[in-house]
Amino acid sequence: ILNKDGSLRTVQPPTLTVDERADAEARERAAAEARAAQSDAVRRDRNLVQRYRTQEAHNAARTAALDSVRSAIKLSESRLIDLARERKPLNDEAEFYKGKPLPLKLKSQIDANDAAADAQRGVAQSQEAELERINRLYDAELVRLKRLWAGAPAGSLGPLPPPAVPVAKSKASATP
Repeated sequence: ILNKDGSLRTVQPPTLTVDERADAEARERAAAEARAAQSDAVRRDRNLVQRYRTQEAHNAARTAALDSVRSAIKLSESRLIDLARERKPLNDEAEFYKGKPLPLKLKSQIDANDAAADAQRGVAQSQEAELERINRLYDAELVRLKRLWAGAPAGSLGPLPPPAVPVAKSKASATP
């Protein structure tokens, strides 16, 4: 595009084809996502350093996060002990019916006790998995924080790795 005196005002690029326009929009979206990810990383790192100014503060936060899970595990263990205690008289009563069918009431009590114990073991297993997840999260944060405390600029460490999901042990693999 020229001015009235013939000098160059601007250069108008050729009109893009549909494919070229789609490629340009995809590049633009990717660049915008990269900028957003970088600003999120900077914000996250700054918040992390602000929240945990020292390793002692980070360790205290880890302990606080683990305390509630540990208390839930203790409750599950005590409930399993209670269920085992409740099961003993049922087993003693079932001794009288060796070779005979159990009365319906006794059978239902034993089944209920078994179901409650299985459910409690499942809860305990999920609490153990939560304990591992929390530890992995705080370990990853601590590695990142040590680099940031050493002077790495916020956002230069890339995204936090996603916490790995532990593979649950099945009953079939647990028994020999």
